[in-house]
Amino acid sequence: MRGVRPQDLAVRAEVFLEWKGEVILDSKLAKVLHEIEQRGSLLTACRVVGVPYARTWERLARIEEIFGKKLLEAKRGGLGGGGARLTELGKELLKLYLDAETKLGAPLRATPETKVARSMPDLAVMGSNDPALEVLIGILKAKKPDIDIEVSWLGSAGGLAALMMGDAHVAGVHLLDPMTGKYNLPFLSRYWLEDRAVIVRGYQRELGLAFRHDTNVSGISDLLNRNLRLVNRNPGSGTRTLLDHLLKQAALDKGIDPADVPRLVRNYDREVKTHFEVAKEIATGAADVGMTVRYAAELYGLRFMRIVWEWYDLAVLKEAMRRETVRELIKLLTSKEFMQAIRRMKGYRTTSETGKIVSD
Repeated sequence: MRGVRPQDLAVRAEVFLEWKGEVILDSKLAKVLHEIEQRGSLLTACRVVGVPYARTWERLARIEEIFGKKLLEAKRGGLGGGGARLTELGKELLKLYLDAETKLGAPLRATPETKVARSMPDLAVMGSNDPALEVLIGILKAKKPDIDIEVSWLGSAGGLAALMMGDAHVAGVHLLDPMTGKYNLPFLSRYWLEDRAVIVRGYQRELGLAFRHDTNVSGISDLLNRNLRLVNRNPGSGTRTLLDHLLKQAALDKGIDPADVPRLVRNYDREVKTHFEVAKEIATGAADVGMTVRYAAELYGLRFMRIVWEWYDLAVLKEAMRRETVRELIKLLTSKEFMQAIRRMKGYRTTSETGKIVSD
């Protein structure tokens, strides 16, 4: 076989849209936007293009943060179609990108229908990261190894938004409504889901502050002194929402303007996506304190100060309740396998309500 010559190489150019040196749109994300426009589903688009849903969600959120406008909007529709469409900003950015690609002679190509038909999973679980939910999904996979399960940790708010757009069948949520003192149910109406989804009672878990044994922490207000390096959770997660609420309350108690909290808390913007990442950051000395579940804190040998026993529930689209995989997942909440597993997890407990639909 003869050697390859330089003139045998193919030349490929790629367009990047940038803002102050930060890449806003590249070929993969442009392809995702194009597929959303064609198919009406972010999840379908991600699976067709071959990019992680959670990472794409983060990139879209970053663009929305820069422009101060939405790229996607929800529309009524069923699972896998009719869930999302581009806003005027989304269409404008995609057109700008496609025009530039056309000038280079390499326009985006449509995806074959056969590939799209295979792109929707048997079960899509999104929302807040939780170790016990990972165990539950693991049990389901062990029972049904051939099913296609999509799992994306987007935070509780992100999970509800994914339900709203028809990209998820189930969302793990733990959002406290300070006005009513209730978890999760009051938030369905905020995502136009009050008639489209139900809350299936999950389990309770201990959420609190984790820190090393050589660190002194007496409460939430200590974080306002700038002595402790925080590792925070991602915006939209129930843990972040609760911590922000508690920090604002602590600021008010000290006569501090709550708007100053991000400035007063050291490393407030240092964000991770999972409870295990919070615990690892603290255990390795990259941070001093963070809010996480007891199970993760003790797994990493950290001290733990409980803040609350909270409800971690499953928000489920009503139409998804007809799917065998969804019904099986809910049924497993009260199974012997899951009950035994959760009893071994410190800081978790089920109740007589576990597995039931919450109505009040």
